Amino acid sequence: MSLFVRLAVASLILVPSAVPAASPEKGQIEGKVLVTAPARPVEKAPTPTPSEGYNDMYKMAPSELPEEIVVYLVKVKGPWPAPKAHAKLDQKYTKFSRRVVPVLVGTTVDFKNNDPVYHNVFSNSDLNEFDLGRRKKGETVSKKMTKVEVPVPVYCEIHRKMKSHLLVLQNPFFTTVKPGDSFKLQGVPPGTYTLAAWHDHWEPIQAKVTVTKGKTTKVDLTMDKVQ
Repeated sequence: MSLFVRLAVASLILVPSAVPAASPEKGQIEGKVLVTAPARPVEKAPTPTPSEGYNDMYKMAPSELPEEIVVYLVKVKGPWPAPKAHAKLDQKYTKFSRRVVPVLVGTTVDFKNNDPVYHNVFSNSDLNEFDLGRRKKGETVSKKMTKVEVPVPVYCEIHRKMKSHLLVLQNPFFTTVKPGDSFKLQGVPPGTYTLAAWHDHWEPIQAKVTVTKGKTTKVDLTMDKVQ
């Protein structure tokens, strides 16, 4: 596994989240996300833009990023204060560092350009539209996500094949997993909720779940269609 992939996988644990700890007064949801839909087509790496030092950096980059599925509760009565720590969505090797970054509404996201070429990160989303302008290597621009919205597509105006997504969620009960992996949402108040799984290639799915005080609700999710 390349250094770039290891860093991308490690970043899964760096998403700011204020999920309450497990408590006997709360419950938890456990399960597995199965994928039976066809895999994403292999992406052909774009031709590097000529730039000093760029070609050598590009040769180090893998053609694929790890697949991430976001599992989350659609709505849980709050309030849920946003974390002070910032989320991150970097640009490197003319790619975004992740395919998707879930954040709690009100979270600030840092966008850093690590490439020796300019990037212009923007989103044309309905509720969280932004345009960060052209930024050179080493520059970081921050943007606060103020509205709940799933998804918020993120692009680069200069490099048209660059694409990622932000999921701006109403509550902190969310996690990311790889296809076939197990998930756990703990510290959930008792009640009935909509549990969702989101991926940019496979069709999102939802299921009703009931959480009981001091109990574990088990539910598996299967993504069986391509968007």
